[in-house]
Amino acid sequence: MQKTINSVQVHFGAGWQGRVVYNPGMGRLKIKKKGDVLPFRQTMAYRMMCLTVSIIAFVYTVYEMVIALAATNTLAFIISAVIGVGVAFTVFFNLDRLKYAKVSPQTAKRMNRR
Repeated sequence: MQKTINSVQVHFGAGWQGRVVYNPGMGRLKIKKKGDVLPFRQTMAYRMMCLTVSIIAFVYTVYEMVIALAATNTLAFIISAVIGVGVAFTVFFNLDRLKYAKVSPQTAKRMNRR
């Protein structure tokens, strides 16, 4: 038995063993090969997200330091300064780790073309 669904001919055989015949004028459909799959934590996107979060945290701690200094709250200023030093360390740590981020071969090829 043969049916045409959206210009695709479907041949039904015994059971579910049917085969789909596309428009023969189209030729063979292209099959794209997928590259190697990288773990997300090793990609450039993950490293840049970590860097962005640490920069936002640093800006927030500097804001808290300024507010505490303006309010003459010494204890809050000292706490914000200590946290700010730690967050500044994480910013530079994430910048360093960004060097080691892996890029898929397909993306590297696309970057070389530009």
